[in-house]
Amino acid sequence: MPSCMSLSHSLSHSLSLSPRPMTSSEPVFLSDLQLAERWQVHRQTLLRWRREASGPAYTRINGRVLYPLAEVEQFEKANTITHEP
Repeated sequence: MPSCMSLSHSLSHSLSLSPRPMTSSEPVFLSDLQLAERWQVHRQTLLRWRREASGPAYTRINGRVLYPLAEVEQFEKANTITHEP
């Protein structure tokens, strides 16, 4: 599974700066490709959900779409169906 990225790493990578070490308090993000792989859906599906405002929350930084891992996990939990006996 692809690794997650911190906002500072994402910004520094896109701005060609040296990446800072990730701290536990920094938010972790998934790219749209990473989320598509995680959920085994096409990237176009995520694009459609963004247009329809029906998927998980995301942020756009320097033209890149990033999904906060905490929001992805919250979305997964909210959409988990359990069957009680």
